[in-house]
Amino acid sequence: MSYLEPWKELEQINCSDQLKRFVHQNEEDRRVSSLPHVLKPLPAKATVMGQDSPHQTGDLTSYDILTRAPLYFFASHVVEIPPHVPVRGVHRHLAAPTIFCFRGKGWEWNDGVTYEFETYDMVCFPPYSTHQHGGDREVGCGMISLATRLFHMLGLMWREQHKLSEKPVFPEGTEPIYDDAGKLQGYRIKKGVLGVEKDVEVVVGADSRLEVVFRVRKEAGAWSETVANTYDRYTKLFHDEVSYLGRVDHVVHERREDWEWSRHGKIKWLIHPEIETGAKQVWVYLQEIPAGSRSGMHRHIAEEQIMVLEGKGYDLHDGVRWDWEQGDFICIPRMTAHQHFVAGENRAVLLCAMPSPPTVLGLGGIEQLEDAPEYQSVA
Repeated sequence: MSYLEPWKELEQINCSDQLKRFVHQNEEDRRVSSLPHVLKPLPAKATVMGQDSPHQTGDLTSYDILTRAPLYFFASHVVEIPPHVPVRGVHRHLAAPTIFCFRGKGWEWNDGVTYEFETYDMVCFPPYSTHQHGGDREVGCGMISLATRLFHMLGLMWREQHKLSEKPVFPEGTEPIYDDAGKLQGYRIKKGVLGVEKDVEVVVGADSRLEVVFRVRKEAGAWSETVANTYDRYTKLFHDEVSYLGRVDHVVHERREDWEWSRHGKIKWLIHPEIETGAKQVWVYLQEIPAGSRSGMHRHIAEEQIMVLEGKGYDLHDGVRWDWEQGDFICIPRMTAHQHFVAGENRAVLLCAMPSPPTVLGLGGIEQLEDAPEYQSVA
């Protein structure tokens, strides 16, 4: 990324870490200020898995940030499954995916169990699950995966390809790998792609070492001993995590959740700490704003990403206007006062997502600056 070049120059001279931090901070702030807060979605294209878009705000890796939007944490991508298409591939990774169906209906296969979902449902299955997405044969579906860079930041970025789609499309710079019998085994990333100095092979199948780790994480029973010390607390936590992930819902059905009136407006929570799901990285809610009205105004430390599901309007971010319409992504930088306004004769429906880790760090509270106009009449 070209905006990192001044940083490289600093590495060549004897600068203190404190000086480097100030230079990095200045360059980051400059970059963040230059990026748009509303994005048109990148279109989906054929891949080895199926029909997927590139990540909307840069790849999941933490060195591919600040490319399209002023967000550090989110790296969501769109999954398109039209009717009557070949079955998608199967893969596994450490992260617990959080997938929202914004159109149609379909199914999710997790470790041998199939779960069905419909429009506006949220699919939230546990970490290290082998999984596959599918759309209804007649209507298909469109989904957004609210991916995050948290796992790469923690050194836990790992992905295995267990099965390619029935008709995989290999992108430029790669080629399929076949065994002696002509069976497709995976694909090869050619020398020169992203600067690699020799070919990299991606072979279908599970990593044997990780297979042991993941299996134990799924099969360990409940804790039955006395907690005698602090170390025992952490040993018990291992068993508690296994028990929790074994019982949680894999689909949050939108129709079963309640709308509530809050100071920010009419919202319906799909993921928060009191809803037991495998999704721990984000808090997610739907927001409905009447035609000609507005949300409350608030501010929080963490960034936020919003997908416009219905309607059109604009946001004010620290007083700056950003217009949006159905299908757009609204990207709200950290520590920014923001408010949504609806234009036109129809309501707006927004899918709002905030990262959950800042709450654990003591940075999760919301500062309310102005109430939604309807709140006083229903409170």
